[in-house]
Amino acid sequence: MKVFLVFLSLLSMSSFSKAQQMFPVDEETKQALVKEVLEVPGTTKTELYDRAIAWINKFYPNPTGVIQSKNAETGEIIGKAQFKLLGKDKKGVETYDGLVGYTITFSFKDGKFKYEISRIHWKQASYFDISKWMDKKDVDYNEVKYQYYLEQANTYFNSLKTELKKALITPPVKKKDDW
Repeated sequence: MKVFLVFLSLLSMSSFSKAQQMFPVDEETKQALVKEVLEVPGTTKTELYDRAIAWINKFYPNPTGVIQSKNAETGEIIGKAQFKLLGKDKKGVETYDGLVGYTITFSFKDGKFKYEISRIHWKQASYFDISKWMDKKDVDYNEVKYQYYLEQANTYFNSLKTELKKALITPPVKKKDDW
């Protein structure tokens, strides 16, 4: 009996050890969406705009391909980007499974900025919002594959958010003029 209880408790712990991957979804549109407004006291709209441009140039390998429009006067930047999506074959070897595309929008005001990551989709023949990776009722739902995809999306966007916040909240270090 004790062996059975130990087995049962180990079984229940192992099923909870791998947490379900989730991703934020807009209640209205039911599509994946990441957005946040951050206060940066003592900064101007122009300073924040310039920091965002510097961050884009550093974060993305092809920043001119990412930026779709920018307007320093209105304090807005709109970009479209993508990242590689990996799958795993039956042997656990990672394989290329396509691209995840998204739109990133920045808005700036004195003392604060907002970023919004929307239209997050797996690039397919037709639009495939990544929120579908959480829809267990879908006939094509593949838990192992989709959980791995969500894990990658979460890792990518958490890294993006961390680097973005650091770049926009921390004032740039001014280099001394040595001549």
